[in-house]
Amino acid sequence: MYSELYDSDVFYDEHNNVQRAPSNDRTCKREKVVAALMFWSDATHLATFGTAKMWPVYMHFSNLSKYIRLKPSSGATKHVAFIPPLPDVLQDQLKMFHPKWDTQQKAILTHCHRELMHTVWRTLLDEDFIHMHTYGKVVRCHDGIE
Repeated sequence: MYSELYDSDVFYDEHNNVQRAPSNDRTCKREKVVAALMFWSDATHLATFGTAKMWPVYMHFSNLSKYIRLKPSSGATKHVAFIPPLPDVLQDQLKMFHPKWDTQQKAILTHCHRELMHTVWRTLLDEDFIHMHTYGKVVRCHDGIE
């Protein structure tokens, strides 16, 4: 049976782990919660003519019901990054540089796309994000509650 992410066993287990997680402030009495993030991306054509396209990366909090977060008018989906295309000149440079370009062009370009994707994620998941993932972050909500 399919339901919400926050109804899953994995989410429940992670909630329990967060309650026992280390904190920078040992006297902290604030409520600890899991912020479940979902990311996705897909190619988007930038014009009705030509081949220009970009790969936007979107995120939403899975703590919200799918009936809320999937409504375009809810504002729950946030754009967090663009994955740039490989430069056109790269294929010309690889053709001159790589001895097996003629027979392995597809595999080489797949590798380059993969490396580009990993570089974008390394930028997004920087030291500040890793620290927040490990120790949490105090968030002041709209109602003033932390």
